[in-house]
Amino acid sequence: MYPYPGWRRVIFVAVLVVVLVIALAPSITQGTIKVHIYGLTNRGVVDHLYVKFSNLQLHTYGFGSNVGWVNVTETTPIIDLIPVTAQFLPQIVASAQITSGKYDAIKLFMTNSTALIGSTHVSLSNTPTLSANFALPITPNGFGDVLLLVSFDESLVLANPAALSVQVVQTSVV
Repeated sequence: MYPYPGWRRVIFVAVLVVVLVIALAPSITQGTIKVHIYGLTNRGVVDHLYVKFSNLQLHTYGFGSNVGWVNVTETTPIIDLIPVTAQFLPQIVASAQITSGKYDAIKLFMTNSTALIGSTHVSLSNTPTLSANFALPITPNGFGDVLLLVSFDESLVLANPAALSVQVVQTSVV
């Protein structure tokens, strides 16, 4: 039998419940993530390569590859993957509030890709997905920046039918 009075048991159970809720509850704090992209291909035959991203997903560290993906709902601007000579800073694809924690991968789904060759607009039918792995902790009320350096295959853009192949060359996180 328990030798202490009943009111002590109630306090013990209440403290135990509070500790378990704090330990097992999901994080509800928020941080901010910014995703930047910079094209490494210089202006050549293709003057501009405009892409828009339809969806952005971040993978939560510690989950399997099929689960743990967080959708970032943010309207993304149209990005030119051929940087202007005077453009020193990479373009921001998305800036959004996300749950604080550690993230280890990103997926960017493209849509509406168009190349400008001289004065001709070429619609690119396929929409590749960019993906990269990294380690990025987002602290409560903190910030995280992801920079993706990408390049594309110019010969596929000039092919008939035109296609787009973009790959991540380097990923940097801060």
